[in-house]
Amino acid sequence: MKNLRLKFTVLLTLFVMSVPSLHANDFGISDTKMNEITNRVSSMNYDGLVATRSGLIAEQRNLEAMQDNTQSPSQNKAISSRLKEITAELSAIQKALIALVGAAAVSALTDDGYDDTIPPVITINGENPATVELGTTYTDAGATAMDAFHGATNVTASGNVDTTAVGSYTVTYTATDLDGNTATATRTVNVVDTTAPVVTVTGDNPATAELGVAYTDAGATATDASGSVTVTSSGTVDTDTLGTYTINYSSTDASGNTGTASRTVNVVDTTVPVFTSSSTFIVDEGTTEIGTVTATDIQAVTFSVTGNDNITITAAGVLSFITAADYESQVENAYELPYDGSTYDVTATVTATDASGNAATQVVTVSINDVGGLDDDPETGMGTATASTGFNTGVATGLSTGSSTGTSTGVSTGSSTGTSTGVSTGSSTGTGTGTGTGTGTGTGTGTGT
Repeated sequence: MKNLRLKFTVLLTLFVMSVPSLHANDFGISDTKMNEITNRVSSMNYDGLVATRSGLIAEQRNLEAMQDNTQSPSQNKAISSRLKEITAELSAIQKALIALVGAAAVSALTDDGYDDTIPPVITINGENPATVELGTTYTDAGATAMDAFHGATNVTASGNVDTTAVGSYTVTYTATDLDGNTATATRTVNVVDTTAPVVTVTGDNPATAELGVAYTDAGATATDASGSVTVTSSGTVDTDTLGTYTINYSSTDASGNTGTASRTVNVVDTTVPVFTSSSTFIVDEGTTEIGTVTATDIQAVTFSVTGNDNITITAAGVLSFITAADYESQVENAYELPYDGSTYDVTATVTATDASGNAATQVVTVSINDVGGLDDDPETGMGTATASTGFNTGVATGLSTGSSTGTSTGVSTGSSTGTSTGVSTGSSTGTGTGTGTGTGTGTGTGTGT
C-alpha cells in the first residue's frame, strides 16, 4: 500500500497539467473559484483526495435535503451556489483519481468511501416555483446536472405548462449518469391571471347629444386572456338639461381582475327656435299695438326687432308702434292717396334667440288700414271735426265764394256743401278749391265778401 501511495503521489503531479481542462462555465461558477478548486485538488495526495471526496459527498447530501425543505429564496440561492462548487470540486477530484489509478481502479475502490451508485446532482435554473401570466408564452429556464464521477450530465424535462388556463403545473427534470444512476427534480409553475380585461368604448368619445333628443349609448366591449367577458355600464344622460355627463363601463374576469373605461357625453343645444306666429299683422291707423310674435324652442326664447325705427318688441314678443300707425304717413301729400280700401304695409325683421344663442329670424309685415279718409287728424289718424269754425281742411262740395278771415279751429268730418256767407273776424288763411263729397254740419261765423 505504501508503494501504491507513492506512485499516486508521483502521478498526481502529472494531473496538475490535466486539471485546467475543467471550465468554470461547465459548473456555473466563477473562474476565480475554479482556479481555487484546481489548485487545492492539485496539492492533495491520494489520501487527501479520497477523504475530501467523502466529505464533499456528505455535505452535498445534507445541502440537497435542506434545499428540498427551504422556502427562503435567499437560502435556496446560497445552497445552489454551494452545490455548484461541490460538483466542480468532486469532478476535479474524480479526474485526479482517474489520472492516478485509472477508471477501473476508481470503480473498484470501496473501502475509501467511493460508491458509484450516487446519482447526478440536478440544479434547477431560475425561480422555483415560477410564475407565468395567463395567455403569455412560458419558456422554461431548464436545469443542469453534474455527476460526481462523470461530470456534466444530460438533463431531460417533461411536463406541460398550459398558459391558457390558470393553475399549478409541474416540470420534471431527469438526469442519468453513465452508471445508470438517475436523479430527478421538479419545478412548480403557477399560471396566474393578474391582468384586468381591456375595455374599449364603442363610438365617439366624447359623444354629443342634442338637447331634448333621446340619447342611445353605443356601449363598450372587453377582451381578456381568460376568454369571453361581459361589460356593465353605469351613469345616466339627462338630455333635458345642458351639461357634461359621464358613463362608466367595467368588466371583471374570472380571477376578479376588473378593467374600466368611461365616456363623456356633452348635452348641447344647436337647434334654432321655430316661429309659430303669422308673419302678417293687420291694424287700424291710430293704434300702437300690433300683436304678439311666438316661437317654440326647448329653452326660453327672447325676441328683438330690427329694420323699422317705429316698431319695437318686448323680450316676450309683443310688437307695437312707437308712434301711432298713420295711413297717410306713407306719402308727403295725402291728396295723392287713392283711399280705395288698400293698406299701407310696413316691414321689420324679428329675431328669436334661445338661451344657447341659437337664433332664427322672420320678416313680419304690418298692414295699416285707413280710418276716416283724407280728413284724418294727423295725430290720431281719425276724422274728428264736428263744426267748421274757420277754414275747412276738407274739400268743399261747392266753390267757396268768399275768403275766411278767421282761423279754422277744427277739422270737419265731411265737406261743406254751401258757401260761407259771414265775414270772418280774422285773416284769410286759404280758399277752398275742391268739390266736397259730404255735408258740412257747421256754420261760418263771418260774413262773406
